[in-house]
Amino acid sequence: MEQTSIKTIELSNGLKLEFYDISRKLAGDRWYVGVIAQIDIPLIDSLLTNQHLSHYSVEEIRNTLGESVRFQQKRERHYIDEREKNELLNSLMDSFIKRTLNYLSHPDFPGKYVLKEFQAYRKRKTWYQNDGRVKL
Repeated sequence: MEQTSIKTIELSNGLKLEFYDISRKLAGDRWYVGVIAQIDIPLIDSLLTNQHLSHYSVEEIRNTLGESVRFQQKRERHYIDEREKNELLNSLMDSFIKRTLNYLSHPDFPGKYVLKEFQAYRKRKTWYQNDGRVKL
């Protein structure tokens, strides 16, 4: 999937919100219009020792998640007229910004998101280890 960077916003919590255009032509004058919004959250010591993650060791979190965690969401529409493509792309991006910028900019967002991803990983790992299937 080809991605083209179209916008970067510096958030007040020190993170960068980046937007990528993933649109592609489908057939004739019809397009798939898509935009990806993503934030890479580096797992720095000050983040990993905040109140949300203080129940876990820095090593445990890094060994589980790596050096960073990626927040990513996609907005998309199918079979869009070529004449409406650019306007729709901007509209998808603007709508995302309007609805989520305050949440993503909040000082607690990085710690809470990393905690969510860490707990989700541990839950998946536990489920796979205890799923009851016979290993052959």
